[in-house]
Amino acid sequence: MERWRPSQTVTKQEQFILKRLEKKRKLFGFLRKHRHEIFDDEFQAELEAMYRDTGAGKKPVPPALLAMALVLQGYLGMSDSDAVEATVLDLRWQLVLDCLGAPFSQGALQAFRERLIAHDMDRRLLEQTIDLARATNEFDWKKLPKTLRVAIDSSPLEGAGRVQDTINLLAHAGRKVVECAAELLG
Repeated sequence: MERWRPSQTVTKQEQFILKRLEKKRKLFGFLRKHRHEIFDDEFQAELEAMYRDTGAGKKPVPPALLAMALVLQGYLGMSDSDAVEATVLDLRWQLVLDCLGAPFSQGALQAFRERLIAHDMDRRLLEQTIDLARATNEFDWKKLPKTLRVAIDSSPLEGAGRVQDTINLLAHAGRKVVECAAELLG
């Protein structure tokens, strides 16, 4: 399985973006600077162990790349669809993920989240990131939003649809509740 090997060299354009991130959305800068430490070879091997090695199916996206996308998604509270769109349009996402364009689909992100949760690697991912934030003192790990844990752990919705994301599923459920209430009230 291909490993995620983002560049450690900071380009001039990245320096410009990182400078702007010092005041707002500092987690982007932190993740860019330390992505190679969060996703070291040992942790990438743990992520790869979640997959079977049969050679069947589509070529997998590097698990560390998808895991980093989940961290960003949780940080910003985005749907799967918006997360994929952000990889195309948001320079901050491109900075952290070291790519242009959409390196994965909405379905791949959702399926990876399920796989991460099934192997209890969602907590491991958060622990790895928070431990590094504590160790470096470059980012106030206490300011990580509490919703980050909720956004990554969507296990109640597991298997609810390959390409439907959390926001779509909640909207659908909300609509059903309103329809039932309207029917009861006449």
